[in-house]
Amino acid sequence: MDAQSIRVALAGCPSIRQVIHCDSLGSTNDLARQLANEGAPEIVLISADEQTTGRGRLGRTWITPPGAALAISLLTRPVIPAQQAMRLTMLAGLAAVEGIEQATGLHLDLKWPNDIVTPILDPKGPGETVVRKLGGILTECAFQNDQIEYAIIGLGLNVNVDFTRQEILREKATSLLQLLGRSGDRLEVLKAIVAHFIDRYAWLKANHVLRDAWAARLINLGRKVRVRNGPDILAGRAESVDSDGALLLRTHDGQLHRLLAGDVTLHGL
Repeated sequence: MDAQSIRVALAGCPSIRQVIHCDSLGSTNDLARQLANEGAPEIVLISADEQTTGRGRLGRTWITPPGAALAISLLTRPVIPAQQAMRLTMLAGLAAVEGIEQATGLHLDLKWPNDIVTPILDPKGPGETVVRKLGGILTECAFQNDQIEYAIIGLGLNVNVDFTRQEILREKATSLLQLLGRSGDRLEVLKAIVAHFIDRYAWLKANHVLRDAWAARLINLGRKVRVRNGPDILAGRAESVDSDGALLLRTHDGQLHRLLAGDVTLHGL
């Protein structure tokens, strides 16, 4: 991919004001933050064929092998309150699975709060199902009073990454390549995801419309889960999510907890 091919692919998305593509970059989110602080208007798309210091939530490392994955960031300036920042992650997750389905025919799921996943048959246990991760979303915001000054939505997606010989990662991750049995077209996937994001951007202010569409893709809901939030672990049933993306977890003592962040383990998957 290159900047010109991306611009041509996104010609039908005039809301994308600027496209920047790098062969190799530390982090697309970091470059987006630099542009935001320099006054760049929304929406700017930054992509890279390789990230050398990519990251996920909680400071985890996110690996972007050269030419095999998508690493993109969208610089936005949404007019929504700070308390609704999670809606950007909701929107990006929904756009990702809708775009991937359009480009490849694969129906993927989301795992609260920010993972793109799919259940597959466990190769170690006949009849058992396990969840494998294909991508993740990292939303970072700057705030002014109780409003969002700018927001950067980073998306990493394993497109043509082969995990079959990576003993540790293959227990957790998969890719479009492995699910399709062939290489995926990174440009087509990028185009479809960004187009769905733009099409749904107005949903940030449409409380239940975004929530309902996002919730329909969440693999967590209705299941027994364990949620680690810092030193605390809560176990119970994931009942629902609210319009700002918080997970509503009913613990075994009957209490309903509203969680805005955490690492989730699914029982029975």
